Amino acid sequence: MKNNNNSLWLLSVSSLLFSASYNILLPELPVYLIGIGGESYLGFIIFLFTLSALLARPLSGRLSDSKGGKFTIYIGLSVTLLVNLLYPWVTFVSGFLILRFVHGFSTGFAPTGYTFFVKSNFKNLGKAISIQTAFYSAGMAVGPMFSSWIHAEFGMDYVFYAGAYMGLLALLLILPINEKSKQDINTIPNSKSWIDIGIWRQSLIMFWIFLGFGILLVSSSLQSISLGFQNNGIFFILFTISTILIRLIIKNKIDALPLKHLLIYGTILLIFSSAAFSIWNHKISFILGSLLYGAAMGIFIPSLNLWVLSRNSGADGKALSTLYIFMEIGIGLGSLLIGKMIINFQSAFMWVFLIYGIMSFALPVLYKTKARSVLLD
Repeated sequence: MKNNNNSLWLLSVSSLLFSASYNILLPELPVYLIGIGGESYLGFIIFLFTLSALLARPLSGRLSDSKGGKFTIYIGLSVTLLVNLLYPWVTFVSGFLILRFVHGFSTGFAPTGYTFFVKSNFKNLGKAISIQTAFYSAGMAVGPMFSSWIHAEFGMDYVFYAGAYMGLLALLLILPINEKSKQDINTIPNSKSWIDIGIWRQSLIMFWIFLGFGILLVSSSLQSISLGFQNNGIFFILFTISTILIRLIIKNKIDALPLKHLLIYGTILLIFSSAAFSIWNHKISFILGSLLYGAAMGIFIPSLNLWVLSRNSGADGKALSTLYIFMEIGIGLGSLLIGKMIINFQSAFMWVFLIYGIMSFALPVLYKTKARSVLLD
């Protein structure tokens, strides 16, 4: 299993299809919610989804440690399959909001399971994480790429069914993959705590970089409209292309390079991206900022996963779920609070990223840990 490349590709394609299964809905959900009378609840499309994902993270970590990665993946994929099939039948606002909340549990479980599985079953951990997370990021673009066309040609119900179909394919791809024995999994140390406080540095870094993503999740389409782009999702296209390319570039180096170097490179890209968003209100600057931000995330995410898996209290699932809890908090705060402010005052976009970039200079303080001799030098 340690050298089974076929298993890595099956796992990676499954994670792509899972990511696409819920991202395919995002471009069309605001219009759909308005159509059923829920215009005043638009902010809850992301918020409820993120909230339930956050609540699910601790449980997904414990289940991964006790039952294995495949078990946790099955839960996430089953939820996305079921909820996508239910959307067309629930055409009232309160029902839709309940489904959005339930749907978020899928991302509370499956991503933890995917990363846990990689840690437990593949030899070159950094390379495997880079490949798997690159495929997962690709799903962010593959899904939205087809949603508007499906909606225009067949109607919104078929967008939901397409998401369900992707979830089913993702589930089928996982079935033939073998995981290490349950006996090996049960030797993982068990504790009553639900989070791993030992990875607080990694968690704060994760929070900070996804705070920026949460801001862009809400405000990037408005900024692209104000700049005159024909495609409102241009940020996500550029971001996804960039983050995939950088992960494929570093996949053969991430196991050899000191993590501190990778984190510094990610920080530099994050600062330059913020500068591009903030100092020049132009299409070229927005394109450059999107590409740089995607590259920064492409370095940060596998590096933080590798750091957490290399230095935790002994329970990989709990450590990963802790990391992703802070990711959800960052997305939630960025999209709900700061993103809403930018919606009301579009000129705030540049100022927010100017402040965000300046504050990002403090990130390297968190790279100075007692584990430097093992990991970061």
